[in-house]
Amino acid sequence: MSGNRKKERLLALVAGAAIAFNYPLLYLFGGGGNLFGWPLLVVYLFAVWLFVIVLTAVLMERRSPPSAEPPLPEVTPSPDD
Repeated sequence: MSGNRKKERLLALVAGAAIAFNYPLLYLFGGGGNLFGWPLLVVYLFAVWLFVIVLTAVLMERRSPPSAEPPLPEVTPSPDD
């Protein structure tokens, strides 16, 4: 993946995280419901936080594809040199 493409994806991830942690969505999950005894807002916050961390790790660890150029041959010194 090219450096420019990686920057664009990380920027989109930051924008998505900013939206996910913004008031309107937090208000939707802050209604007082429970999931397995945990408040729904807490479950939402930790789930989104985990998703952002995992997606960041995946984006940062993705390797760029090999170039189309063939590799250079190895040059070994001759015993005469």
